[in-house]
Amino acid sequence: MIQLHRKSRTVHAVECEVGKRQGSENFLFISDVHFDAVKCDRDLLYRHLNEAQELGASVFIFGDLFDLMQGRFDPRGNYSELRPEYKSCIYVDEVIQDVGEKLAKYADVIKFISKGNHETNIEKRMMVSPIDRVAQIINEKGGHVEVGGYAGWLVVQAQRNKYKRRFNIHYHHGYGGGAKRSKGILGADIDQKDFPDADFILRGHDHQKWHLPVTVDRITNTMRLEQRTVHHLRLGSYKKLGDRYAGWATERNFATPRLGGWWARVKERRDDFVWEIREAT
Repeated sequence: MIQLHRKSRTVHAVECEVGKRQGSENFLFISDVHFDAVKCDRDLLYRHLNEAQELGASVFIFGDLFDLMQGRFDPRGNYSELRPEYKSCIYVDEVIQDVGEKLAKYADVIKFISKGNHETNIEKRMMVSPIDRVAQIINEKGGHVEVGGYAGWLVVQAQRNKYKRRFNIHYHHGYGGGAKRSKGILGADIDQKDFPDADFILRGHDHQKWHLPVTVDRITNTMRLEQRTVHHLRLGSYKKLGDRYAGWATERNFATPRLGGWWARVKERRDDFVWEIREAT
């Protein structure tokens, strides 16, 4: 299992000790869970979290763990989409407590939760940080969850014996519309330019889901030329669209999302480390 350490507001170190030759460490990268939404596919989420426990995988959630759209004055709200258990005058408190208690069952595998636009919206309007509070609940149950911002870096230090290899993950919850034709894949070129040191570039927000591996040429500190793969990942969602009868998503004609996230495994191979990516469905 990994060890996670906060280095600054935007950088976390991820220590990953691979104990034997051809050993590996598993990760689950997800975003846009919208856990409290009536259309959240909780069964799928629980299946993935249970699989993470079976594998000993570390779970990283990159924004919009919450939905929280049914509060007063939220233009996206729809009372018919409010879960019955959250019909309360302290709606936000009820949601945070419930999400924290349900996810605390996975305190052994949930390692990192960063903020999305649904959380920052609550911070701006209500001066409450849902992510910090749910992390506190999980940690009180024996977990160790680190909280990230809307964007930042995870520096994975893979190690076996004396051999080490560093991988840089840049995450940003996402921005803009749904990009119906390109699915947002054109943004990979811009991200590649803006974050040339990244080995992974993770994005959420638009509920698109794809994996684009890009091979790049680099020169190491010892002036050795090498080719490395940069993995661009759009992380999908756990929120179903519904029947398109009415609502915020229907009015804006959002595309039907592909649910789930991505499994990533770092594996030792001949005194080096390689990544294997597969879809979580």
